[in-house]
Amino acid sequence: MDSLDNALPDVSVIIPSSDESSTIQRTILSVKIIQPPLEVIVVCPGLTSRTTRHALAAGAKVIHSYASVTYDEARALGALHAKGETILFLEEKNSASKALLNNIIDASRKGWDLVLTAYSSSPSKRKQSAQRLAARLLNHMSGKTELEAASLCFAPYALNKNALRKIGHQMLCTPPLALACAVEQGLSVTTVTPPSTWRRYAGKHSAMKKQTQLILQEHAEAICYLMQDKGQRAGLPDGERFRVLLQAPELLHLRSVFNQGPSEREVDGWGAKRKAKRSSPKKAGRRAHKQLRKK
Repeated sequence: MDSLDNALPDVSVIIPSSDESSTIQRTILSVKIIQPPLEVIVVCPGLTSRTTRHALAAGAKVIHSYASVTYDEARALGALHAKGETILFLEEKNSASKALLNNIIDASRKGWDLVLTAYSSSPSKRKQSAQRLAARLLNHMSGKTELEAASLCFAPYALNKNALRKIGHQMLCTPPLALACAVEQGLSVTTVTPPSTWRRYAGKHSAMKKQTQLILQEHAEAICYLMQDKGQRAGLPDGERFRVLLQAPELLHLRSVFNQGPSEREVDGWGAKRKAKRSSPKKAGRRAHKQLRKK
């Protein structure tokens, strides 16, 4: 190895690649123009021939994983071998511009632990996908509403060595849980807005892609993690409700919850003061007439 190979890279680019990928060489060459020095790590499932040959020819380091692996698991394996201070994760078919990738790297260099790509929905879309809605809910429960629908489920994104040490590379196999863990540990998270013309590439027929049901299940797992740490409402306020009274027997629960005040006492088994009944003039007149007839 020459001195360039032994030099410690500033940025490590992780690219998971499916078997017999036809675009991997183009993707590697597109990231070679990013600010140096950097290393490119391609993670391939199994002992592939075409992908390995093209990756090595483009100057990337190739790591072979199990034959059955997801994109997230491949990224976690690549992060384990990364040497750079900033770790940038890309899709195997990179559609991000050089400006977007440089902005993500610059944000990481400025001290942000995690840098996500901000979500910008297409004007033609009337509603968001289930994955994006789940990501928005998780960010809301994490107290990071400014992230909106940004997520570690969608590349490109970056994290630094400090974040990787705190959450562990294995956590990247479950991106929603990794993001929830990062927020709980106080790591700084920000987003970089992509150009309005940029559209994320998603391989629909790749065996490495996770199904929507699995992605939603992972978000549910991350939400359970938050609830275990912050309580059933994940730290969100509950207004002035007295939910503890719902567990008390022989009480009129709804009236107790909404009417009880700090200085009120229970009267005849009720959890709040009884309100005096106001009688209408007609009812008062009828009552007086009945009394006269009795006499």
